[in-house]
Amino acid sequence: MNPLFFNEYLAENYYRIHPAMAGVNLNGIRIDFGTRQQWFGVTDRPATNMLTLEYKTTAKTTLGFSGFSDQNGYHSHYKYNFTYCYRIYFNNEIWNTRRSFPTKNDNIQELSFGLSVGFSGANLDQSNWNRTTADPLVNQNLNQTNFTSFDAGVAYVSTQFSSQFSIHNISFTPSNQEGDDQELTYSINGNKIFIGSIQYEIYTEVGWNFEPSILVQYQEKTKDNSLDLNFKFYRLIKNGRLWLGLSYRQNKIGVAYNNGNRTENEVYKHWTPIMGLNYKKMKFSYQYTTNLGKINTPYSGIHYIGIGVQL
Repeated sequence: MNPLFFNEYLAENYYRIHPAMAGVNLNGIRIDFGTRQQWFGVTDRPATNMLTLEYKTTAKTTLGFSGFSDQNGYHSHYKYNFTYCYRIYFNNEIWNTRRSFPTKNDNIQELSFGLSVGFSGANLDQSNWNRTTADPLVNQNLNQTNFTSFDAGVAYVSTQFSSQFSIHNISFTPSNQEGDDQELTYSINGNKIFIGSIQYEIYTEVGWNFEPSILVQYQEKTKDNSLDLNFKFYRLIKNGRLWLGLSYRQNKIGVAYNNGNRTENEVYKHWTPIMGLNYKKMKFSYQYTTNLGKINTPYSGIHYIGIGVQL
């Protein structure tokens, strides 16, 4: 059910898109909440809320929960994932610091595998529509359809180089059909999303770190893909670190539109400035996404605010 994912993973939370990243750099419990808002000044504007919970039950195993709820006018969509992650260490030093982030002095080298089971659904709320006649075809949309899917992934994480690969919606089946003759209006086949990402952190002796990274997504149903090119700066401070960054995304499939006397094709592109703070056990982040194309609206900016804590 998911479209291609946005840039929220850059708010120090790759678990949002990679099940195998649950529990990375964690000793205990981590809670992360984020909200994505846009089109301020518009009634019933799109809004998305996200939550992840991670609990490191043992040194090698992590249990996780990831969920989001999306509201867009009369339409709503949700998905909840429950994750099991197993981690293999390639050295004797298990990451056991009180910080919420690693430094160059940590000897991290690990391989992890994650599996999530997800429950998702979509709904069209017509309860407050003023209709003079009842349309049975429209009324069918009041029946919310739930689906079950599995996500799986693998991740390699070291002090400097990290890489992840995940597949979302491996299987996608309806979970609440009312009868054998019920006709589904949504195709449950060929809806997998493939995600691959790489990061490389460069450490210095003066308290500055740099992290270039890339992320590629491919959606099987639409045949579309996107490429993210990211760069982040980290500044170590007392009891934490500050970070700033910039992300550029471009999709493959374009949209045709009329430009005067000719038809042009435009692919989706955007910039996302990123800023955040790790302070002791807390994390704060902010992102702003703006469309770079000619096809735009007066309310095109997307704001994302995140807050996290380790217990």
